[in-house]
Formats: sequence, C-alpha cells, structure tokens
Amino acid sequence: MPKATNQGWHLPTTPEYRQWSKAKLRERIGHDQKLDNYLVRNQNYYINANTLALYEFQKKPLLGKYKSVLFDAEAGIILSERSSQALITAFCRQNLLTGLEFQRELSVKLHLQAHYVIATGKLAFFSMRSYTTGAVDWVALHQMNEYRSLGKRAIAFESVKLGGIRYTFSFYHCSRYISSQVCNSVYYNHAVWQLGTMHLGSLGWQVRRTQSKSMIDQKQYFEPAPSLNNFSLKQVWQELLDKQHARYGAYLTDYYELASIQEAHCFVYLLSRRPDTLY
Repeated sequence: MPKATNQGWHLPTTPEYRQWSKAKLRERIGHDQKLDNYLVRNQNYYINANTLALYEFQKKPLLGKYKSVLFDAEAGIILSERSSQALITAFCRQNLLTGLEFQRELSVKLHLQAHYVIATGKLAFFSMRSYTTGAVDWVALHQMNEYRSLGKRAIAFESVKLGGIRYTFSFYHCSRYISSQVCNSVYYNHAVWQLGTMHLGSLGWQVRRTQSKSMIDQKQYFEPAPSLNNFSLKQVWQELLDKQHARYGAYLTDYYELASIQEAHCFVYLLSRRPDTLY
C-alpha cells in the first residue's frame, strides 16, 4: 500500500480499503498497521466540500477517546474527539449565512417535515436519521454517485471517482424510510439551488450550474419537482427573523413574568427596523 505523499494525506487505494462501515472501522483502527499511514488525528478538522462521510462513535469512542471518524478526499481518514453534533454545528456556524434554523424552516416550507439534510445547493450533507434526534452518521451526497438499499434500515453509498477509485460507505440502524429521505434530501438541495439562483437573478446575476457525476446533479432524484414560484429566499428569511424576535419577546415575558413586555417588544422590534427603510 502506498504511503501518503509529500503533498498531503490521502485515502488508501487497495481494494480491501475501499468499502467502509462502522463495524470495519472498529475492527481496523488500532489493529491494522497499514491503515495507520492514513489516519490523521486532528481536533481542529472542519467539515468541508472534500468531506465524504462521518461515522459517529459518541457512546463508545474508538480507542477510548475518538467520538467521530471522517473520510476526507484530500486529508485522509480523520480521527476526532469531537462528536458529530459538534462537527456539524461548527460547519453550520462557520459557513451558513442564514444558520441551521433557516434550513429547518425552509424544509417545513417545502413540506419536508423530517430533517435529514443540510444543503447549500452545491453541498449536501445527509444524516442517516433525523439530525434533531442526537448524534448520527452523515454522508456527503455531493460526493456520492449512487446508493442502494441493504434492507429496511441499512443503506450503502458509492462515491464519485476519486483518483479513478470509488469508495463505498455503508450505514446500519438508519431511519426506516431512509431511501425516500435520500430522494427528499436531493430535492431539497435542488430547491436551495433554484431559490438561490432566482434570488441572484433578481439582482442581475447570471448563474450557470456546472454538472457533476454526483447524486445532487442526477435529475431522476429531483424531477418532476413542484414549482417554487411562490417561494423566495428573502421571504423565508424575513419570516424566520420575525419568529426569532417573537420568541425572544416570549422568553423575556416568561422570565420577568410581565405580560406587558410582549406587547412592548413587538413595538420596539418595529422601531428597530426603521433604519432598513428610506423614510
């Protein structure tokens, strides 16, 4: 097996290291010396476009301390002491201008009640169970070429070619509706792309979509799709801001046990928005 080059760490390439699952990670990490060449202990790792998959080990950490194992197309196999929740939260705080709550709000607007994906239109991270339920495994749909069911609660994803090689990531104990949630999540990502393109178009931008081999660009997963003409990113964002301010007012009312605070808060909130106008 070739070792990492001077250009950085990479994933192993021999056939026995192209298929992965949580069980195989437990079996090999700490016991397979060949694999050690590709393990990177990095507590400062951030999820990014090169991330392929994330397996969580929060309840029973690997080697007694690693709560997450991530595959990165450029960095190799990352061992992290941070939980999957902490890693995903850090990604959202660092990269999502509108935040994680906006993702959930838009999902509800699109009648996708369960929360399985965090998407930007070009990146889509999918959780094997609703990510509001706690620590879960994740896969990057924008790095996957296809998936196949392994049973009621199991699924396998095959990656796009990485240096001419495809990797398979298998997950078990998933949602019972895992296959339909994958399709819903690809559609959600497509909707984010469309809404973003429409918004930029209203500002005079022309956006062209570059086609990839990944699932997020395969039309069979999101067509036919409902019309999005009644939606706008600005509208959804403003409604969410109003909800957040109303929630803040409600918390103040409960904390101080003064019902008048709620009414005063609404008035002050309206005043605070005056600088956003020309009058």
